[in-house]
Amino acid sequence: MATNPRGTSKTLVDYAFTVACLVTLIVGIVFVNLDRSLTVRQILSNLGLSLVASVIFAVIFSVLSSRLQEKGLQQSLAASFTHYSQELTATVAQGNSEYLPNALYPPLDPKDGQYGERFNIDMIRSLEETGFYAFRGPSARYVAARLRASNHYPQQVKVAMLSPGDTRAIGRRAADRVYWERFAGKGPQQLEAELRYELIISVVSLFDYRRFCQVDLLYIEDTAVYRYEMFDESVYISWYHGAQSQAKEMPESMRFPANSFLYKTLRLDLTRRFGISNSKVSFTPEQNDDFLATHLAGLLGEPVTQADIDKWRQDYQDHVDDFSTFLESKYRDLRRLA
Repeated sequence: MATNPRGTSKTLVDYAFTVACLVTLIVGIVFVNLDRSLTVRQILSNLGLSLVASVIFAVIFSVLSSRLQEKGLQQSLAASFTHYSQELTATVAQGNSEYLPNALYPPLDPKDGQYGERFNIDMIRSLEETGFYAFRGPSARYVAARLRASNHYPQQVKVAMLSPGDTRAIGRRAADRVYWERFAGKGPQQLEAELRYELIISVVSLFDYRRFCQVDLLYIEDTAVYRYEMFDESVYISWYHGAQSQAKEMPESMRFPANSFLYKTLRLDLTRRFGISNSKVSFTPEQNDDFLATHLAGLLGEPVTQADIDKWRQDYQDHVDDFSTFLESKYRDLRRLA
């Protein structure tokens, strides 16, 4: 049968204490008997004085010992509390960093050329310091405009968006836009046609950005639940179906740091999607408009001419003119503050 180490240790301590007491008692009796002149009364009297002295010593020792033990216990508890509170703080801080956003941005409708001041200023700062940029969402309509406005060009640009030839996904996204203020009164077919055109000019704008950096474009069946823009140090996630977002063109957004669970998950997911999907294309500097025309013709299922491409380029400039002006003003503000 297994023995209890703690019980064995206590038994040994009790045994040692008993032996010590017996040895001391025997030695004491021996010493008393050495003086043959002592009477029984003298022995009892000395024993009584010793007992009184022992009581006085015990009281003094007990008071001092109790104070020292109490002080030691308080110090021990304080040290333990400090240690565990530091561990708790570190755990909470790690949890905040891994699972909670470090910035929140409210939804809005872009009116009077305003597209969310704090959101775009923070994103400008992220873009100016990154070597990697990625976008995933239904439509990349503002991506090229944002990249072109930057003073710093990323070394990698990856974009995942709807294909202008994916009629089912376009219909799903167009249905969400019914609630937008600037689309009030428009029917489903008109909204779908406008979204399809928006996707076409977005592809053209990303192709034109190839002069600054290769653009890897992936066509996905996006469900239009969320979108994100990713940089080296953070990811900005916008939730289209938040409590206050459905009727807003710019949904509520959150920023997560690079060490967060969500950032690492989304980046790995995007990398693997680009690795396994066949619905992708890379735009490089040596390609010309003939390549773009062939690519778009394959997506749309209809011929594409140079005149079409020229018109789409101009329409994209008109489409993002307000947004580009807004970004330019934010860059001027940042330069002035610097």
